Amino acid sequence: MSTKVLTVAVIFTVLGLLALQRFSMPAELPVLISAATIDNHPYGLYQHRGATIQTDDYFLKVSIGNKQEPREALTHLWLSKNTTITLERLYDDELVIRLTRGRIVASTQAQYPLTIKTNATTHLIHKGVASFINYDFLGTVHVVPIEGSVQTTIAETGENLLTPVPFSIHETDPVSYSRLEVNLTAGDSREFYEWTVL
Repeated sequence: MSTKVLTVAVIFTVLGLLALQRFSMPAELPVLISAATIDNHPYGLYQHRGATIQTDDYFLKVSIGNKQEPREALTHLWLSKNTTITLERLYDDELVIRLTRGRIVASTQAQYPLTIKTNATTHLIHKGVASFINYDFLGTVHVVPIEGSVQTTIAETGENLLTPVPFSIHETDPVSYSRLEVNLTAGDSREFYEWTVL
């Protein structure tokens, strides 16, 4: 009899702790697809943690942090054509976006840094603007700080880089990085950067 009572007490304790953990989590920041370059895109939809946002032959703007007025949100992401991101963490003190493939511009003025993750790197932006290009088929990521610096951690080597200049990271063996010369107003990406109003 006492074994049954003990088992029931343990189960209720575990369930109580799980419920307490769930309700003590901070509120999720609102994420809104606030603009698109395609007429029939249902922008204006709210997204939640774990959602994957993907573009095909159009651009999207995602606003994070202000449900009433998206233009006043502290964090914005612009997605280029053929881009995929996942919303991993959406809290005031922990905002994490995974860039699976493609090109984005990330802008944040939030108190805590915005984290952009790729396969083997993690990038922090604190009150700045940067562009990230993940060439998933090449295993290469380009990091282009536009305003401020980007702090990058390369998981395999354990290196931390804080840089205000563009650079390229080769994420597969052998892992390496090098400085990069870029012109955002030239080439086939010009239309995207003009749309982001940089």
